[in-house]
Amino acid sequence: MRGWIAGGLLGLGLIAAGAASAQTVNIAGTWRIAGQIVVGNVFVSATPVCNFKQVGSRLSGACIGPNASGPITGVVSGRAVSWTWSNRATTRIGLNGLTGFNGTYENSRLIRGTMTSSASPGRGTFTQTR
Repeated sequence: MRGWIAGGLLGLGLIAAGAASAQTVNIAGTWRIAGQIVVGNVFVSATPVCNFKQVGSRLSGACIGPNASGPITGVVSGRAVSWTWSNRATTRIGLNGLTGFNGTYENSRLIRGTMTSSASPGRGTFTQTR
């Protein structure tokens, strides 16, 4: 009987540990983005500072860059972070469009992944730090 109880408790402990590791991370706060896409002679870079708000798995907020600004929307699922910046030009060299970011939460100070832009073909990389 004791073996059955100990085994059951161990099983419950493992289930709880698995559930804890699958929980959605919280990325609310201010992050600096550094990303670029280079395809032939087309170069798109993104270096905004973004303020993320998070309710459950949903992201909202805004990014302000040196040449564009605008709102963000996205989701977090476990350690996967996916969001879109609706960027509007604030200078003559700024771009209007959508920039998508798909990354992995590595720790409380780093997210890395790939980015796309409606202004450029292809895909590039980005880091998100605080």
